Amino acid sequence: AVDNVAVVDVEEDVEVVAADATVVDNITVAGVAEDVDVVVSDPTVVDNITVLDVDEDVDVVVSDVAVVEDVAVDDVEED
Repeated sequence: AVDNVAVVDVEEDVEVVAADATVVDNITVAGVAEDVDVVVSDPTVVDNITVLDVDEDVDVVVSDVAVVEDVAVDDVEED
């Protein structure tokens, strides 16, 4: 299980990868000046992925999930 990952106020690229986790709960990325990639693969449940205040591109990839709740991307200046 992945629980409570927070990445805040980073000047460069951020990549968050959670692979083969059964439950992913609370991934937050906020205040990033460059690109953000959040990749979650093969979990059963994904709850609360939040990406806020990003100056460049944002990619959120969630694959092969049974339940997805609360994915939010807000205040992004690029893609």
